[in-house]
Order: sequence, then structure tokens, then C-alpha cells
Amino acid sequence: MRTVLIVLVAAVVVVAGGLLGLRAARSGVLPGVNVDGVGLGGQSEAGARAALRRHAEIKGAATVRAVRGSAGRTAGSTGPVTGEAADLGYSLDVDATVAAALQRGRQSDPLLALRDHLAAFSATIAVPPVEQVRDEPLEAWAKRVAERLKLPPREGRVLINGARVRGVQPRSGARVLQQPLMAAARERLLAGDGGVLRVETEPLPPRTTAADVRRAVRQARRAVSAPVTLRRNGVTARLTRAQIGDALAARISGGGKDAAITIAVEPRAVRDAIGRRTIQRFASEPDSASFVVNDRSVRVVGGQVGFSYNAAKAARQVWRVASRRGDRSAVLAGNITQPRRTRAEAEALNIRRRVSSFTTYHLCCESRVTNIHRMADIVDGVVIEPGETFSLNGYVGDRTTAKGFVGGGAILDGEYVEQIGGGVSQFTTTMYNAAYFGGYDIVDHKAHSYYISRYPEGREATLNFPTVDMKVANTSPHGILVKTSYSDTSITVTFYGKKWVEVSTTTGSRSNLQTGETQYQENDSLPRGQEVVVQEAGQGFDVVVTRTLRFPDGQIETEEEFTRYLPQPRIVARNTNE
Repeated sequence: MRTVLIVLVAAVVVVAGGLLGLRAARSGVLPGVNVDGVGLGGQSEAGARAALRRHAEIKGAATVRAVRGSAGRTAGSTGPVTGEAADLGYSLDVDATVAAALQRGRQSDPLLALRDHLAAFSATIAVPPVEQVRDEPLEAWAKRVAERLKLPPREGRVLINGARVRGVQPRSGARVLQQPLMAAARERLLAGDGGVLRVETEPLPPRTTAADVRRAVRQARRAVSAPVTLRRNGVTARLTRAQIGDALAARISGGGKDAAITIAVEPRAVRDAIGRRTIQRFASEPDSASFVVNDRSVRVVGGQVGFSYNAAKAARQVWRVASRRGDRSAVLAGNITQPRRTRAEAEALNIRRRVSSFTTYHLCCESRVTNIHRMADIVDGVVIEPGETFSLNGYVGDRTTAKGFVGGGAILDGEYVEQIGGGVSQFTTTMYNAAYFGGYDIVDHKAHSYYISRYPEGREATLNFPTVDMKVANTSPHGILVKTSYSDTSITVTFYGKKWVEVSTTTGSRSNLQTGETQYQENDSLPRGQEVVVQEAGQGFDVVVTRTLRFPDGQIETEEEFTRYLPQPRIVARNTNE
């Protein structure tokens, strides 16, 4: 046993001595060492490093080409999308790899080291390179490949050329699978041989279906199956089958399961098909309803709406009409402008017959007559709706020369003077009495300060802008149409509507009679001591007028109107200067 132990110790000493001798005899890389096909055996550390640097440059310049099989398709790029290994994240750690190569035969485990030394005489010692492919640049390249090599799906389409309609069926595309591409590229880069990579794909379905195409084709063919006729205001536009087809546009709307092929009509194409001149003929201004008087009766005329062409509305209408079976004509849709008063609104006012009328008389050819006629022209045709109050001042406004008024007689501070618009009180009195006998409320008026014989006492009104007004409230359930007429010596105001109350009136006796005093005015233009009567005296008095209203239900109302007329002074002009 002791002899065996001595032999083993001696063997170990021999092996250790031999190993130390081999290490001392072999500097640099152990013979037979090979890294990634590059022989480094026997090279110095510097030589090994230089050899591996050249190898790293070669592997880093390797080119990978990604392609997609076309499978008979031409849409979309089939490749190649290239990339050099270095750009895709490949790198070889030269220092670490040289260190690993130098370590062979120099391990701390003597048996492993001895095994390498023995193998160095007859075999190749493979040392794996220290290398990597970084994820970030590789993933970026894979995304670029996926974008370049994707095959977009072909959506279903409807091709329309005039009256001809044809459908194109949808077809799936292809989406590049990036993870398998990255795995395959990494394997090629580490192998150092680059080459062609055929990418893996998955189907990319279109948004539309064959059913969508069939449905849209049916709709388009129905739309162009016959002409469409649009009419308005006695004007007609006819769109032929080809014109309808040229106006149609097929679009994909929605997304996902809600995607569909929709057919729409282009507004501009419809406008061009109808034509500018026809569109102008379609247009009309609103015509407010008005009243035509024939002696004692009234009828409503006008009341038509206005119309202007609206391209979007016309296009939508063409599609609706073209999509239906049967009648393919319609009244053209567009922008409707309502008149100030529609025919229905005018009819609802129930203005049917003459309700009341009153006439006053005047001398011919005076300037005040011009003002009376001008007031009549302005007020003629006024409509007072139920519940509405009409203001004469508010409607006519200030009486100015710009409105056609001239100078005329008026009462100012108890004296008759010349004033623009003078004489309009006669029109006011006439309208007052028309309203009075129509049974309507006269909510604001003022009698003249002095009694004027051409007017009915207690039933007359003066007017002065803006302080003295005459207002009539339509308290009936029906509308009022005010009509005026005149001659050289008279003015008439007539109220039309519907008789709603019987009116009678009585005028009481005059009371509180007064005689006007004499007033003197100095006038230096008169000869000294001479007097001239400028205005004769007039009697002042009080009077009460009673209006009785008898309604159809038997109700009776009485209204009393008290008026006090001032005594008109006698005005004498004189010159008393000495």
C-alpha cells in the first residue's frame, strides 16, 4: 500500500512538472485554439486581438435581406429590406474573446489545463466568441421591415362611369410578424452569414366585405336606372342616367365591424348637371300675403314662400329620389324663406268685409291737403292684428319734407300757424271715427283745444309728433285692414275685418259755454294806431259723447267721452307805438 502511494505522488509530481514546463514553453495562444472559425493557435495576444478585430469587422458588415413572397400579388413592396449586422445591433467583444482564448491551457484546474495542452498536439480547441445582438436596434429594423413589406388589404370598391356600375371585390393583405423575424435575424447575425430572410406574415383583412360591395352595387344601379326630375315654381330640371352616375361617389365609412361602402351624391356635380340658368329660374323672393278689397269684400292674395338653391339639400334629395322605386320626380328642396305674412296667417285674421268707414271734408287745393293725402298713402294697407295696438305717430313717424310733407295750418299756443305737416289732424280725426264706429278701443287721443266745425264735436283728435298721439287697440278676435281713399275735397278711412259688435253713438248738449277774450299783439309793421283782426273769437264749451256697444251674446257696454273746448280768443294785431 505504501508503495502505491509513493508511485501516485511521484506521478503527480511528474505531471505538475510537465504542465509547468509546457506553460513556460508556450507563450501566447495555445496551439489549436479557434474562435468562430478564426485560428488563433500560437499567436501572441496582440496578434490574436488583431485577427479578431478583422473578424468583427467582417461579421459587422454582413448584410441581412428581408423579403416577402408575392404569391402572385403586385401591390405592396416584396423587398428586400436590407440591414448590416452592426446597424442591427451586432457587436463582438474582442478583448473578452482574446482573454477567453488565452485562458485555454491556463485554467486553475490542472487536469483541464493538461487536457487542453494534450489536445493542442492533435485537435482543434473551439473557443466561443463573446458577442451580442442588442434588442433596440434589431427591433427598430424589424418595425421598418414590417412597414415596408406589409401588404395593405384591397378594399371593396364600386366603379361608376356614367350609367355603368361595376363592383371590385375586397382582398386580404398581409401583416409581417416581427417576433419571428427578430429571432431569425438574430440567429443569422450571430452565425455571421447574413443572407435572405423570408418574413412570416399573417392575413390583414379588409374593412369591407363582398356583401358590402354587392349591396352598394345594387344601390348605385338603382340610382342610375332612370332619369330624375326636379321641379319648382313652374321650372323643371331633368337629370339623365349618365348625369346621375357622374354625380355618385362610393366611399368607405365607419370602422371595424361597422365599416360599409356608402353611395353619396356630390353636390357640385348635381349643380353642374342642373345648370346655372335653371338654378336662377328656380329662385324666388318671398311674397307676403296681402288683401285685395272689392267694394265691401276682401280676399287674400300672395303669401308664397321664397326659395333659393341649396347644393347640399339638392344632392341629398337626388339620392332619395333616385333610390326609390316608382315615381322619380319631386319638388326641389332648398332654402325656404318665409314671407312676412303667410297666406294661412292672413286667412286666420278673418278679414272678410267692411266693418266701418268715415269721411271728412275739406277745401280743395290747400297745402294741408297734400299732408292729408300723404298720411293716407302711408297708412293705407296697415294690418292691426287681434290684441295689437296701432300708434299713428309710431307708424308714420315725424312729418318731414323728406317724407313728402309740406307746410300747413296748425294750432300752436292757441293760435293758428303754418307748420310742416300741418293738416294731418284731419286724417287723425277721420281714422279716429272709423275706429270709433268699428267698436275698437281708442286708448290714446287728444281733442283739439278749440272746436273746429268740420269735425264732429267730441269725436275728433289732433296729432303732434312725438307728444300727441292717436292709438287704436284691436280688441276684437279678428284682424283689421285699414284702407284709405281721398279726393280733392275729402278723406275716407275704412276698417275691414269681421263685424263683431253693433255701435251707436249720441252727442250730448253743449254746456259751460264761454266766449273768447280779445288778445292784442303788437305789430310794428302796421301803421301807427292801426288794428287788424288776426283771428276771430270762437265759443268754448263742454260736451259728452256716449258710445254704446251691443255684443252678439247680448252684453251691452256704454262709454262716455268728455271733451272741453277752450274759447278761441279774438286776436288783434296793432301798432301803439308813438
